[in-house]
Amino acid sequence: EKLKLGGEKKYMTAMFTDVKGFSTISEKMDPTELVHLLNLYLSEMSDIVMDLKGTIDKYEGDAIISFFGAPLEMNDHARRACLAAIRMKHVEAELNQKFLADSLTPVPLLTRIGINTGDMVVGNMGTGRKFDYTMMGSNVNLAARLEGVNKQYGTWILTSEITRAQAGDEIFTRRLDRVRVVGINEPVRL
Repeated sequence: EKLKLGGEKKYMTAMFTDVKGFSTISEKMDPTELVHLLNLYLSEMSDIVMDLKGTIDKYEGDAIISFFGAPLEMNDHARRACLAAIRMKHVEAELNQKFLADSLTPVPLLTRIGINTGDMVVGNMGTGRKFDYTMMGSNVNLAARLEGVNKQYGTWILTSEITRAQAGDEIFTRRLDRVRVVGINEPVRL
C-alpha cells in the first residue's frame, strides 16, 4: 500500500556528494575504465550511507544524493549523516591509494559533501507508471547548495548550523561564515 504516489513532510537530513573535477577526469579515461572506476567508488561510498541506515535517493553521474530519517524513523539522522560524510573521506583516502597504485585514475578522487537538516517532503514522486522514492523542498536544495559552496572555502564537508546542532557534540566542527545561497533568502551559518 506504500507503493503509490504522494509524499509526507518529515524532519530529516539530506546529504549531497560530488567528486571534484570528475568531468576532467572522465575526459582522460576510456569509457569502460571510467565505468569500472565509478562503480568501485560508488559502491564503497553507498555502503557507508546504507550501513548507517541512510537511503540512497539517486546517482547523478559521480554524485550521490541521499537522506537519513526516512523511510526508517530515527532521532539521530543528522549525526548519522555527519558520520557518513566523515567515513566517506576516510574511505576515499584508502580508495585513492588503491586507485593510483593500480592506475585506475590519473588523479585522486576528492569528494565534496553538503549536509542539511530540516523539514522535507519525502515519498513517491512521478507518475502512476513511473515514480521514485525521493525528497523535495528548500532544505533539500540547501544541502545541494552547501556541497557546491565547499569550492569557495576550500573545504570538503559543509553542514548548516541546524545540522551541527542536531548532530551533537560528538561531531567536531568549526564555524566558517554566514552565506546567502541561491534560492534561500535567510543567510545560513556554515
